[in-house]
Amino acid sequence: MAFPQDWRSWETQIARLIGQAWLDEALYRRLVNEPAATLRDNGLILEDFVEVRIDQAPDAVPVLQGTRGETVIYILPLPPKPDGLTDEQISSWLEGRTEGFPGGIIPPFSC
Repeated sequence: MAFPQDWRSWETQIARLIGQAWLDEALYRRLVNEPAATLRDNGLILEDFVEVRIDQAPDAVPVLQGTRGETVIYILPLPPKPDGLTDEQISSWLEGRTEGFPGGIIPPFSC
């Protein structure tokens, strides 16, 4: 399968991409409309048999579903930006700084 052995690394990359999408409406829309291509364009390698679907529910979690024929379905959570999270806080987190991050609000797959 085309997913890396080190899932933690992949999840961290996806969390960072989601944070970037919260700051960039065009990236958010592209991730919704072309999830697999957007992941590939951001360095996440997927084989052609992996279908990526987006779940925009606030409590969504990643799911790797069984095969449908030769297709593997990966459900990628893309929750809306939390109301209590500012662009500055997201930017700080993307830069590796977590000080001042509000309690209880963490990016998906928090690093």
